[in-house]
Amino acid sequence: MKFRLSNLVLSVVLLAATITLLLLLDSDVETLLKAGIANSKPAIVVNQVGYLPQSQKIAFFRYGISGKTQNIPDTAELINQESGEIVTAIPIEPQDIDYKTQDRTAKIDFSSITQPGTYYLRTQKYQSVPFEIGQDIYQQPLIKLSRSYYTQRCGIAIQDPITGISHPPCHLQDGIIAHSDAEHPAATKINTVGGWHDGGSYNKYVAPATATIGRLLSVYEQNPELFPDNQLDIPESGNGRSDLLDEMEFGLEWLLKMQRQDGAVYRKVAGKKWLLDLAPDEDTQPRYIYGISTPETAKFAGVMAIASRVYEDSERSPVYLAAANRAWQYLATQPQMQIDWVKGDESGSDSYLADQFNLESSLTIDLDDRFWAAAELYITTGIEDFANYLQTNIESVEYTLFEWKNPAPLGMVNYLRQNRQPVNSKLVEQIEAKILQRADVLLKKVEQSVYNLANDRFVWGSNKITAEEGITLVAAYQLTQNTQYLDAAIAQLDYLLGRNHFNQTFITDIGTHSVNNLSSLYSRATGIKFPGLLVSGANGNSPDGKVFRYKGQLSYADDELSFATNGNATDYNAAIIGLIVNLLMANS
Repeated sequence: MKFRLSNLVLSVVLLAATITLLLLLDSDVETLLKAGIANSKPAIVVNQVGYLPQSQKIAFFRYGISGKTQNIPDTAELINQESGEIVTAIPIEPQDIDYKTQDRTAKIDFSSITQPGTYYLRTQKYQSVPFEIGQDIYQQPLIKLSRSYYTQRCGIAIQDPITGISHPPCHLQDGIIAHSDAEHPAATKINTVGGWHDGGSYNKYVAPATATIGRLLSVYEQNPELFPDNQLDIPESGNGRSDLLDEMEFGLEWLLKMQRQDGAVYRKVAGKKWLLDLAPDEDTQPRYIYGISTPETAKFAGVMAIASRVYEDSERSPVYLAAANRAWQYLATQPQMQIDWVKGDESGSDSYLADQFNLESSLTIDLDDRFWAAAELYITTGIEDFANYLQTNIESVEYTLFEWKNPAPLGMVNYLRQNRQPVNSKLVEQIEAKILQRADVLLKKVEQSVYNLANDRFVWGSNKITAEEGITLVAAYQLTQNTQYLDAAIAQLDYLLGRNHFNQTFITDIGTHSVNNLSSLYSRATGIKFPGLLVSGANGNSPDGKVFRYKGQLSYADDELSFATNGNATDYNAAIIGLIVNLLMANS
């Protein structure tokens, strides 16, 4: 009895100590507990936007966690929401336990249903949220996702009746050279007004801006009919040109301001302090222009080369091409990676460099950035020197996921898809082999994941990673016509749109249960919410201390203070727009 009592006392002490620690870490203990402990409440989880008629359609019945289960029926009913009629009964197929979330799930495959309409799934006393089957189901989500860039413009007044987002012109004094360099002494004033606020704050970064514009201009280049004029209801609507191109031009014009006369490109514009609870026009601290970088210069060259051909009917086309060539010429004078960085540069902003949370090997070199630049410059100009650079370096460049950390994959895919310039058959074979090698690795991850996830790295921007891996799977399908790749790509979008442990979409104001507490300075200051923003997603490193570490999908919190899991960056939206459009292409 004494032994049992001692154990009981010890347990109580440990429990009290744990609760005290949680209280010290964060006053919102309930949120912290939820951000790492499996939810045992049963639910039928679906893609809350819906499914294309001819595509795979799979839902999951999450009916318990390891050690806590219940009996499940043999079938689920698909109900037509409008009529209330049972369309069909669908077999329920139990799956293995998910080793990260400990979820017990069963698969509900209704791919054979192609009739457009609004439906829900029901079994016993549980039913899913409504979802659509239809060819145009992604039209409105694409508009919300694309329109979000307008609401984050910097340097102009925003008066948006659709969202309620409103503020006077902001940051009209950007910016001041932070440290002396080869062309400017410290404190030199250079006009860097414009661009987009990034990461839930008011800073502006070249790295994600180039990745964003590169992805979206490439999407437009392949599918211009999806992005007409008057689509987004922005100030430029009605000018006879795609609204998406108008929005990307706003970002491009800011990027031009970040280039030195010698072609080198600065990294970012930011203040020295992180500010809270202020609208953008209330942020009046001095804002600095931070050091040049060969990775940013190369990414700049790549995106300007794309812009030159996408805007070829515009007077801006030669301006963009000239900027790309100046950047490439500067890179020729700097054969080694160069980043002008000074301790303290991140006192009020992110680094977008290699650090404790960004450990990828691609961040130790700039070859991948130069490869992207060379690919886009070759496609645009046809100059053989760029083609030779690609052939010389293809074996040294990894095909991973396209992002600011490694933009080379977009250059590879664009090289394959373009028909402007002759291609080297050997280079084509090498690129295709790299894509399929990556896709096969992803396919194995999908097969091993109860939620069919291709991404098992729950780090900063894990949702963006999931979307980009989906794009690679679509590329593999287009090369092979193997539907396993296509189905796996669809599964990545399904996860992001609600077919996940949380029964929640990861995009604000999209889906029945959408993410609700975006981590955003503007939202905190005004109470106004941004629609159509993809949040970062689960982050097992927990740099903000708001979630338990290393819990896979569970290391996530729908909490405005969880900037690492519930914040947005400009390139996140570009990734999911890219995935949706690529899936529309593949299913057309």
